[in-house]
Amino acid sequence: MSSLDKYILRQCLIPFALILVVTTAIVWMTQALQRIDIIIEHGQGLGVFLFLSLLIIPSLLAVIIPFALFGAVVYALHRLHSDSEIAVMFAAGVSRLRIAAPLMAVTAVAALATFYVNVDLMPRTYRVMKQMVADIRADFASSLLRSGEFINASDGLTVYVDEIRPGNQFLGLLINDYRNAKDRKTYFAQRAILRETDAGPVLLLKNGNIQTVAQYTGKVDIIQYQDWAIDISSLKPDSGDLQLEMTERYLGELLNPDMSKVYDRQNATKLIAEGHARISSPLYAFAYAFIGLYALIGGSYSRRSYFVRVAIAGSAIFILRVAGFLAQGFAGTSGEMWLIYAPPLAVIGSSAFLLFAPPPKQRIPAGGAA
Repeated sequence: MSSLDKYILRQCLIPFALILVVTTAIVWMTQALQRIDIIIEHGQGLGVFLFLSLLIIPSLLAVIIPFALFGAVVYALHRLHSDSEIAVMFAAGVSRLRIAAPLMAVTAVAALATFYVNVDLMPRTYRVMKQMVADIRADFASSLLRSGEFINASDGLTVYVDEIRPGNQFLGLLINDYRNAKDRKTYFAQRAILRETDAGPVLLLKNGNIQTVAQYTGKVDIIQYQDWAIDISSLKPDSGDLQLEMTERYLGELLNPDMSKVYDRQNATKLIAEGHARISSPLYAFAYAFIGLYALIGGSYSRRSYFVRVAIAGSAIFILRVAGFLAQGFAGTSGEMWLIYAPPLAVIGSSAFLLFAPPPKQRIPAGGAA
């Protein structure tokens, strides 16, 4: 790699890293707030919230990397234009291909990163996140109990806990069970612990009493106990079998839907289209880079501002991305998967031809000056 290649590469890599980090951080913070219910509703700690929020980042990178690459290419070339370095390169006989070569190297790395995120990292992290959220919501203590609050656990069952301690331990427990109108009971316990058994979760009460009211006489009977067990398996939320959405599936699961499952049968074409969209994702990195290259060093050279060209290029990548989504939607209904590859390949081919094709030779008219 020559010193010129290294110089152009350096002009692109630094802004690419900055744009990628800043944009990802901004979008991540807005997406992370959607997981705040894990703390508010289910009583999880800040560590669980941060871990679940970090699992969102791969899905953001799959979208942001190509856009960050476009921004870096445009910034690097515009800076070289502003310092008249592009003009010096052209005057020295440096071709457009030579200028584009180091930027294409960055594009290739970005395309590979986009492909890896789409086919492996994103579904892997989404699966971990979905399983964690399902486990949290299926946890009896986090979903039904709050310290210092009366919670209606189900119809006819109210639970109050003074303090919840780690390990599913509870202090100051009151359970008002009136699901059976003829046999109402109120349980008091100094402490309790939640245990998982083969038959389901059981709440073990320690040092308390049970108060019942006779149906006809209204007399209150009190039964003292040191140990008492209450079966609460019917109260535990059932996480059930997790249904994998499109973003949570690996490439093989998308391209080969399991026809024995109802969801896969009903959405087979859409799943296959999503798989092809994952495969085509690196093409957008090249398409965005070529659009940026053509906007800044394509066409006739100009000493004026390139603001209009940059604005048109930005609109072009937006239109291209929308066209890609529309093509995926059409492919998901028609089964014509080639539509997914058409928009980025068309842009890459036309931009590369316009950028690198040699200018037509000028014909000298007959009778011209010797």
